[in-house]
Amino acid sequence: MKKYLKFVGIAVLIFIFLSLDIKKIGGILTQVQIPLLMLAFLLDLPMLFIKSSRWNLLLRGQKIHYSLWDTFVMYMSSLYIGFITPGRLGEFVKALYVKSDNKATGSYAFSSVLVDRLFDLYLLIILGLAGVWSFGLLGGLSSSSLVLIAIVVVAPLIVLNRKITGKLIQIVYKKMLRKKMQRLLDDTFNDFYDGLTALINWKLLISVFLTIASYALFFLQCYLILSALGVKLDYLTLTLSMAIANFISFAPISISGLGTRDATLIFLFAKFGLTSELALSYSMLVFLIFFVGGGSFGAIAWFMRPLPIDDWIPKGLFKRKKKDTDQA
Repeated sequence: MKKYLKFVGIAVLIFIFLSLDIKKIGGILTQVQIPLLMLAFLLDLPMLFIKSSRWNLLLRGQKIHYSLWDTFVMYMSSLYIGFITPGRLGEFVKALYVKSDNKATGSYAFSSVLVDRLFDLYLLIILGLAGVWSFGLLGGLSSSSLVLIAIVVVAPLIVLNRKITGKLIQIVYKKMLRKKMQRLLDDTFNDFYDGLTALINWKLLISVFLTIASYALFFLQCYLILSALGVKLDYLTLTLSMAIANFISFAPISISGLGTRDATLIFLFAKFGLTSELALSYSMLVFLIFFVGGGSFGAIAWFMRPLPIDDWIPKGLFKRKKKDTDQA
């Protein structure tokens, strides 16, 4: 069932398209203001550079030194691979770059990749919960979101307890690295744990500020895309809406958030008096700017500095199990 679960989002997207007025969507998209859309597209570069600088800082905390340009190229390349491969292989490509340069083991390097990703997820959780409270999405239970926000903010303090941290890290490691992915890194949990504990210091606060800066730019891009459609919605409302939509898009029932993000935005935009056709048009442009646009920049970076195919797709990685082959 897990193999087909990711196609639920695609099915939802098809249902949405069949339910809406396609001509109306076409009419909305033909009147988009191209200059604003192009500006949002070009801002992909500084936004991604800030994120890659955050990863660079994490690597330096592990005594792994790259120039800002090198980490930017590697970060962009991972977006491209993540866009064209299943199973979010893009995240592992960053670790494999470090491993291929003989600067650290794959598992050690992957710990910085995981922490880098958690900064994004952490901020989206906080803003998403704030959105649930602000929009009253859970009715009388919406106020409980404030309690959850407080818990989420305080939760990182548990990393100060090495025993608790070690157990949690082991659970995350086993969940994230299926056997096939472990073959990509070909290292041990101890390497991963050592890499993660090396990051626990005050410099993580700098990473927090870089995360806030990158998402302030991201939400500005979202605002420009909506403005390109001639819609006026205040920055904070759109920020909370996109945080909720992006967080839901992490659910493993879709590919690149297709379907889940669209359905969420249709639901939220209806609360602000905006039509489903407009919400879907906006969601399509978001996908174009961030996924197709970011993937295009990533393709350029990949061809500037590719990884040998044997480094990131071991033999048999996508082959069926022998049992399945025998049955076939």
